[in-house]
Amino acid sequence: MVTILLVSLLGLLIALGAGLAAIGLAARALVTAHRAERRLVALVDTLVDEAFAEEAATTAFADRVAVLIPAYDEQDALGPVLRAIPIEVAGVRTAVLVVDDGSSDATGSVARAHGATVVRHHVNRGGGAALRTGYRLLSAAGARVIVTLDADGQHRPAEMERLVAPILSGRVDVTLGSRVLGHAEPSQRAREIGVALFARVVSRLAHSPVSDPSNAYRAIRVPALRRLHLRQEQFHSSEFVMEAHKRGLACAEVPVSVVRRTHGHSKKPPTLRYGLGFATAIVRTWLR
Repeated sequence: MVTILLVSLLGLLIALGAGLAAIGLAARALVTAHRAERRLVALVDTLVDEAFAEEAATTAFADRVAVLIPAYDEQDALGPVLRAIPIEVAGVRTAVLVVDDGSSDATGSVARAHGATVVRHHVNRGGGAALRTGYRLLSAAGARVIVTLDADGQHRPAEMERLVAPILSGRVDVTLGSRVLGHAEPSQRAREIGVALFARVVSRLAHSPVSDPSNAYRAIRVPALRRLHLRQEQFHSSEFVMEAHKRGLACAEVPVSVVRRTHGHSKKPPTLRYGLGFATAIVRTWLR
C-alpha cells in the first residue's frame, strides 16, 4: 500500500514538474516573441523617421499647428479633407502630416498631391499606432499644438479653431471635440446608445464630465503630450481621454460636428466587437 502511494506521489510530482517546465517554456517563448516584436517596431520606427527626415519635414512643423491625420485606404475621402484644412488657425500657420497606415490604394499619393507630408507604415498597424507615430515625429519636430482628425471626412476642418484657440490662449492643455455638445448626423441607434453609455462610464472613471469619449477630433499642447502613456493600437480615443485626465492635464470639451462619410466604408469592426474593444481599452487604461 505504501509502495503504491509512493509511486502515485512520484507520478504526480513528475507530472507537476512537466507542467511547470511547459509553463516555463511558454513564458520564455512569450518573452522572446515580445522582444522580437519590440525590435521590429523599433526598426519600423527608424525607417519612418528616416522617411520623415528625407521629406525635410523636421523643420516644416516647427512652431506650427500640426494637423495629424491617420489614414488607411482613404484615397477617395482624403482629398476633400486636405483641401478644407485652413492655412492658419488662431493666427498660427498649419502644417499637415498624413500617416498612411499600410494602405493598399493611392492614399499616400493623394496626400502628397495636396501638399501634405506623408510617412507610411508598410503594414496596417491600427489608428492608435499611426497616431503614436505622428505624435512622436511632430513632437520631435517642434510643433506647438497637434490636432488630430479622421481621414474619412466626418470631421469639419473649418471647426479647427474651436479646438486650437483655447490651447494657444493658455487656458487648457487638451481640447476634446464633442458631437453631443455640437452636431451629429443620425447614426446607427446602437452606436448612439454606446456613445451615451461609455460617456457615463468614462466620466465616472475620469472624475470629470466627458460627453463624447469616442471622438478623435481633438487637440493637445505638445509639452503635455509627453506626459501621456499611449499604447492602444485601435481603440485609442477612450485611452487618450482617460490618460489626459489621469495625468492631471487641463481638459475642455468643445462642440464639433460629425457628419456621414461621403466615400468608402468604415474601418471600425461590427458594433458588438467595437463595443467590447472600446470597453476593454477603458478598463486597461484605468487599471495601469
